[in-house]
Amino acid sequence: QGFAASQPSTHLPSAYHSVPIPSQISFIGTLAMQHSSGAPLRSGSRLLVHAALALTLLQSRLAHASYLGEHGDAEDAEAAASRGSDQASLLQQPALLARGEGAVPPAAQRRPHVIGLRRESVPIYRRGKVASFKTSYSGVLSIGTPAQEFRVVFDTGSGNIVLPAAECKSEACLVHRRYNMTASATSRAINQDGSIVPEDDLSEQVTIGFGTGEVTGEFARDLVCFGPGGQLPGPDGDAADASSADESAPAAPREAAPAVLEQIGSDPLCVEMHVVVAVEMSTQPFKSFRFDGILGLGLDSLAMSGAFSAFDMLSGSGMLGTSHFGVFLTEGEEGEESEIAFGGIDDKRLLEPLSWAPVIMPDLGYWLLEIVAVRIDGRTLDVCSDGTCKGVVDTGTSHWGVPAPYDTEIARLLARPAGDLLDCRLAQAPEVQIELRGYNITLHPFNYMRRLPLREGVTVGSAQGVYMPSNETNATLAAPPPDAVALVGANSSNATALAAGGVGGLVAGNASNTSNATTEEEVRRFCRPKMMPVRLPEPLGPKLFILGEPMLHRYYTVYDWASKRVGLGLANNRQNTRDPAALVGNGELPKEVDMLLMQKSVSVSRPAPPVRHNTDEPEEAVLVQVRVKLSVRPRRR
Repeated sequence: QGFAASQPSTHLPSAYHSVPIPSQISFIGTLAMQHSSGAPLRSGSRLLVHAALALTLLQSRLAHASYLGEHGDAEDAEAAASRGSDQASLLQQPALLARGEGAVPPAAQRRPHVIGLRRESVPIYRRGKVASFKTSYSGVLSIGTPAQEFRVVFDTGSGNIVLPAAECKSEACLVHRRYNMTASATSRAINQDGSIVPEDDLSEQVTIGFGTGEVTGEFARDLVCFGPGGQLPGPDGDAADASSADESAPAAPREAAPAVLEQIGSDPLCVEMHVVVAVEMSTQPFKSFRFDGILGLGLDSLAMSGAFSAFDMLSGSGMLGTSHFGVFLTEGEEGEESEIAFGGIDDKRLLEPLSWAPVIMPDLGYWLLEIVAVRIDGRTLDVCSDGTCKGVVDTGTSHWGVPAPYDTEIARLLARPAGDLLDCRLAQAPEVQIELRGYNITLHPFNYMRRLPLREGVTVGSAQGVYMPSNETNATLAAPPPDAVALVGANSSNATALAAGGVGGLVAGNASNTSNATTEEEVRRFCRPKMMPVRLPEPLGPKLFILGEPMLHRYYTVYDWASKRVGLGLANNRQNTRDPAALVGNGELPKEVDMLLMQKSVSVSRPAPPVRHNTDEPEEAVLVQVRVKLSVRPRRR
C-alpha cells in the first residue's frame, strides 16, 4: 500500500485508497493478470505490477496480523502493515530493522556480526583469603526505546533472554541494572502465548531453574538489539542514553514507537521478540557477578516459545549470512579478547578446519553430543562402556561437569601435589581425551586445572553440583566434592577428613591438627581439576558431561541452527600457539592472591575441630537450564 500510495492518484481507481488492504492486493493481482494477457496498462498500474512480488510477501504478513488481531493487537498489526514496512511486525518471523538506505546484501556476502565478550573473574574466599576464582563471559545487549543497555551471558545451555525487572527487590537484582518496561515506548506486558496482559489483570509467571541458581519472571515483548545500544534513537529522534533507565522515568508516548522503529539499524542487530523479566533472582550465582542477565542460545525447545528464542528469531529473519554462530573464549591473559559471531564463522579464530558432530536428542533443546569414551592418560574409563554418555556444550558453565559418582575417580586420577608450583596449570598431570562421534577432544593440565593450588582440607566447589532430585541422583549425594578427594597413594594425616569433604577447620594462617598438643607440620597443597559433579536423571542424565570453559578455552565452537550440529576446531589463541617450552617453571600468582596462601608451615594449639562440609560460596557458575514451571499471579508493580 505504501508503494501504491506514492503513485499519482489519477492512475488508480478513485475508491482504491478507501478499500481494505486485502482488497487492494486482490486488485493488484487482477492488474497482473491483465498484463500477462497483453492488455495495456496505465503507467501507475504498470509500476504496481512490478511491485506484485513484494506485495505477495505483505499479504503473507497480513495473514499473521489477522491472527494477532484475535489476540488483542489487531490495530497495531494493521497500522504496521499500512506503512508497507516489516519493521513493526509482531510475528514470530521477525523483521531485522535496517539503518540507512540501499538493498540488503545477499546472505552469502554478509560478514558475521561479532560481539566482544568480557571475561569476569570473581575471587572465592576461604577464611578471608583468596582460594579460587569463578568466571563468566558477558557481552552487551540493549532493549527498549530508548535503549536500556545490559551485560548478559551468551549461554548455549538455556533458551530465553532473562533480565532483572525494575520491580525486582532481590539482592541479586538490586546490585545490577534493571529493565524498566514503563520507560520503553516499544514494550508490552504479555503472557507466554504473546497475548497482551490487560491492566490490573493476572499475568503468567515462569520459574526457571539453572544448574546453579533460579529466577522467577514475567513476560514482555520489546525491541532487542544484539550489541551496544548507544546509537539507538530515542522517541524524539536523538540518540538514546545507553545506560540503564531510571526506574522513575516516565514512559515515552506509545505513538512514538513506529517512527523510532524505522530508524534503528542492523548494527547492532535488532529484532522485536519476547523476553523473561525477572521479578526474583537467587543470590547465587547472580549477585556475585557483574553481568545483569542471560541470553539463552539453546535450541528452540528450551525457550518458552519460538518468539522467546533469540537465535531462532534472528535466523528466521533472513538477515544473517548463515544460521551459524561461533564462540571464541580465552583466559584473557595479555589482553586477548573473547567474542561471539552471529551469522557465520570468524575464520581467523581457527587453527584447523572444523569437524562436525551431530546433535543428539535435539527435542531436549541442548547442544547435546554423543560421547563414545573418556580416557585418562590413554586408559579408557568404564563410565561410557554402556554407550549412554552424552555431553552438553555450555558456554554458561565455568567447569567441566562429570556425572556422579564417576567424578570422584576422575578427580583422584588428575589431582597432583602442588609442591612449589604457584600456577597449577603448569602441573605435570595426565592428558584427558573425550571421544565424540568422529572427533577427539584433548585436554591438557593447562586446560582443566584450577590455577591456584588448594591447601589440604580446603574445598571451593559445591558438593551437590548440578542436581535434580531422583532416586538415582539422591544416592550419590554423600560423596565428597571433586576438590576434596584424596590423591592416589595419599597418606596424609588428614586423608580421612579430606576424603570426607571436610574443610579441616582451617582459618587464615592456621592448619588443621589432630591432637591437642602444639605441633608444627608442613602445609600440604594440591593441584586439582576444575570439575564438578553432575546429578541429573533421564532423559538428559544420568551419564551427562557438561563441556564448559575447560573445553571452550581450547576449541573454537560453531553452532549450526539449521542442521543441528556442533563444529569444533583448535582455537587460534595464545594457549594453543605458545611455545611448549614456555610451560615450565612454577608460574606466578595473580595479583589478587595474598602471599600468605603460600606459607610453608604453621604452629597451632587447639582441639581438633569436627569434620564438616564447606558452606561458603561455591566457585562454579552453571547456567544450564534444568527445569521450568509456569504459574499465574498478580503482576509485580
